[in-house]
Amino acid sequence: MNSVAGIAASGMTAATLRLSVSASKLANIEDVAPVGAADYQPQGVQTTALPGGGVSATVVTLKPSSFNAYDPTSPMANGQGLVSMPEIDPVSEVANQMQGGQAYAFQLKTFQVANDEQKSLLDMSA
Repeated sequence: MNSVAGIAASGMTAATLRLSVSASKLANIEDVAPVGAADYQPQGVQTTALPGGGVSATVVTLKPSSFNAYDPTSPMANGQGLVSMPEIDPVSEVANQMQGGQAYAFQLKTFQVANDEQKSLLDMSA
């Protein structure tokens, strides 16, 4: 991928994925499960630079993904009043969403500039 538009498009895709994963984490922040049972597994986005330019984004499961919390009123609580909750920091997720939104906006502007330059080039050749 070596065109400016292609590089910008890969950045927009990565930023969109980051926003989606972060929104999922915030939506599931208060999910509870019995201790030891399968529960919500928070995910993150790992980006990798591509040789010809641009980025590749992959969703990965974060470890550790949960912690035990004391909530004896929960129907999911064990005999000791413990439940399993996903380990998610809401402040970090809001920051991730802001960063993802800015990254998308920057990549979109790059895409628009590349498109304008291509139109100018075509106008000159006409």
